[in-house]
Amino acid sequence: MYANVLIPIDGSEGARRGVEHALALGERYGARIHALYVVDESVYGGTAALSSEELSLERIERRGEELLEEIERRAADRGLEANCACVRGTPHRAILSYAADNEVDLIVMGKHGRSAHGPPHLGSTTDRVLRLADVPVLPV
Repeated sequence: MYANVLIPIDGSEGARRGVEHALALGERYGARIHALYVVDESVYGGTAALSSEELSLERIERRGEELLEEIERRAADRGLEANCACVRGTPHRAILSYAADNEVDLIVMGKHGRSAHGPPHLGSTTDRVLRLADVPVLPV
């Protein structure tokens, strides 16, 4: 049913839950796992961000690579193939582009949980991917 499952990650708890679901689906269907970390250039791409070591693009990319390596290890432990990529761009656009370029047939994404101010809601990136994707999206 699913041959290529994409997991966009950002290090959040919601993304971690998404990884678990995606790996389980990968096992069930023998799917290749694709993990994608997007460095949001609209947030971190300005000169002010580059002047701070804490928020530098290189530091953020290193963190993304670490998260991707963890997913690659976890997939291998389950006997799954994993393709991992760290890219710069606008998150929802990068996710949709990656999905189209890699024949992804399911996107599994974390969503924001309850806040103190209201009911559960989707994050803006998850919402955009849900509305614009040409393939099924599973918000977790």
